Amino acid sequence: MKKFTLIVFFVIVGCMLLAVADDPIEKDVFAYEGDPVNARAFYSTPAGGSCNKTVWAFDIEVEAQIAQWISWSIGGTKWTWFVRKPGEYFADCIEFSVKSNSDVGFTFSGFHDLEYTLGATASVNPVIPVWYNFGSILTDVLPPNNPNPWFPAEELNNVKTYIEDSEMLHNGWVTKLWTRIKVVECNSASTYRATGKVTITLLNQKPWIIPETGEYVPDLVAHVK
Repeated sequence: MKKFTLIVFFVIVGCMLLAVADDPIEKDVFAYEGDPVNARAFYSTPAGGSCNKTVWAFDIEVEAQIAQWISWSIGGTKWTWFVRKPGEYFADCIEFSVKSNSDVGFTFSGFHDLEYTLGATASVNPVIPVWYNFGSILTDVLPPNNPNPWFPAEELNNVKTYIEDSEMLHNGWVTKLWTRIKVVECNSASTYRATGKVTITLLNQKPWIIPETGEYVPDLVAHVK
């Protein structure tokens, strides 16, 4: 009786479609377009069966996990003004463009008004106020009806903004960076300077990308589900 039960058990098991546990295996990647180093592929979840069944069926699944990428450029990272007489002036000077396939964040830090480079006590007025703005055309920033606000330098440090995922972002979002200064009679002749930092952040990056380098993590196979 035990022998008969054992034979029946093996026949039943043998007539099943078996999912075999196995580690994912990486395969070579070739490219119709692009560089094959930018894609890696694994196969996993093998299956099999053995019996006299007439019909067998199994599912095939293809999964593509896409990392967030970015391509950005800025026409320059420095404005240099040459001012002959007091007045309030603004100019665009710098064009900025960004492409990405998901939300891109921007933060600002360290911005402040222009300061006299020889020290505060060496000028009657050691500060020149500076404002920042963005816009593609002059009417975007032209006072008094400009739709975009001018940010005083230090207030810019409180701004956190982002460009959301859109067709426009995928194709390339372009704007111009504007700066405005106000020079008064008591600004002594010399050089005034200020610096600041803009940080761009990819807001939907995959966990299998190393944030600091953009390379694959060493244990990429662990992300095969």
